[in-house]
Amino acid sequence: MRNQTAVSPGALDGVRVLDLTAYVAGPYATRLMADMGAEIIKVEPPSGDYMRSGVPRRGGKGTYFAQVNAGKKSVAIDLTKPEGIDLFFRLLDISDVVIENYRPGVMQRYGLDYATLRNRKPDIIYCSVSGYGQEGPASGLSAYAPIIHAASGWELSKKSYEPALEKPMRNNDATADFMGATHAMGAICAALFRRERTGEGERLDIAMMDVMHSVLAFEYQEAQFPPKRGRP
Repeated sequence: MRNQTAVSPGALDGVRVLDLTAYVAGPYATRLMADMGAEIIKVEPPSGDYMRSGVPRRGGKGTYFAQVNAGKKSVAIDLTKPEGIDLFFRLLDISDVVIENYRPGVMQRYGLDYATLRNRKPDIIYCSVSGYGQEGPASGLSAYAPIIHAASGWELSKKSYEPALEKPMRNNDATADFMGATHAMGAICAALFRRERTGEGERLDIAMMDVMHSVLAFEYQEAQFPPKRGRP
């Protein structure tokens, strides 16, 4: 008779990830990977992730932080000090993936950009999650989810479904964050699969703006080719 209590290893069992992300887009990506069996080591500053004390709280602790960081390990490292960088490199040597969502340029200032890490560990998979990508005129702009919702046309598209609205309704949810996270998770899994076949690492650049463009595929097409009749 089959043992109903036995738990099979997850699809990502044996994969170790260094998680240098905060807020939602990065942490939720690694939360999904943890659910699939990956070992996630969350690298936090000595003061801890800001979201640990964010609202809503229960018992003085941020419940949102707990939700998107469940199943992870955590270590505090001061990346502004040489001893912190040394500790990070020692963890890198035994890891498969690095994911970060700092503003573009910050990891390079720390000396932890992809080129540097690849020189030390050629097969590392390095994923960056940002608002507008790592290069280009908008790369340095702040990019919380509501900003991306407005810039991509997500909020404006909602008005087209509610003709009575005089202006787009402000949407304070985290759609862009969660969609960015799922795209990042999928890209990392694909890179791990590719590495199994080629032995090569990968540089992944996930822009939430790109992700929201894909979400709005129908609206973009409809804007270019308006239907002769209104929506049913």
